[in-house]
Amino acid sequence: MERFFIYILRNDVWIVILCSLGLIWFASQYFQARKILQRAMFGLEREKGQRIQTTAVFFLLLFGGIMVFVFYVNNTIAPTIPDSAWKPPTPTPNIFATPLSPPTPIGTTELQLPEPTPELVPTITLAAEASNSLPPSETENEPVTNLTPVPDTPTPSGPTPTPFVDCTVDLNINEPANGSVVAEVINFSGTADTPNLAYYRLEANGPETNGVWASLLGRNIEQPVRDGFMGNVNLSQWGNGPYLIRLTAVNGSDFTIGQCVIQVTLDNP
Repeated sequence: MERFFIYILRNDVWIVILCSLGLIWFASQYFQARKILQRAMFGLEREKGQRIQTTAVFFLLLFGGIMVFVFYVNNTIAPTIPDSAWKPPTPTPNIFATPLSPPTPIGTTELQLPEPTPELVPTITLAAEASNSLPPSETENEPVTNLTPVPDTPTPSGPTPTPFVDCTVDLNINEPANGSVVAEVINFSGTADTPNLAYYRLEANGPETNGVWASLLGRNIEQPVRDGFMGNVNLSQWGNGPYLIRLTAVNGSDFTIGQCVIQVTLDNP
């Protein structure tokens, strides 16, 4: 009932204006009906005048009653309404309107982000140097034997964007393909061109890394790549087995904005 009174109080001005216009109109109809009754000489004219007069009296009483009720609510009921009732009701969340995360494409491994761990750096050929060097098949690659830990990237303060763990059109690895078998020298190509991209990095996790992510590029690459060569690495001295390859995109605030993870099997002769 309080909501009804609050609605009346919030619209009392318009209600009074409409009722006033109605009173003016039907008052004129009432006086017109009185003139018709005074001049009526036939029963038909008198019946018409009485009908107009009855209608006018009904609406005069109706609009007058509404105005009296509005004044009564303003003067008597409004002071008794608590302040909390004037606040709009809290909306009920609609669980069906909450956007759901997109389904993971077939063949993509979805992983939870691991806690920061030291990165291991093998010797590689960088994508930024590929344009000035020989093709991957003619590039000399020395086997990786020593792994150097790399300190973690400092985490800046401020709100953290929600990263996606998925291979998309703007973040993917075309070569080697997901689930393929590789050996010795591995050439990496794909796309790292997400919005707000500051740099990207390639990492591996498998038997040789003892469960931690090892950097495959040796440093962060700031040059975006679209369907191009990212670098190559000689893993002839690494232990055979399944390895996860992770391509990570980072924005200018050092926040991870996306990751693409594939799995390959290293099978050195």
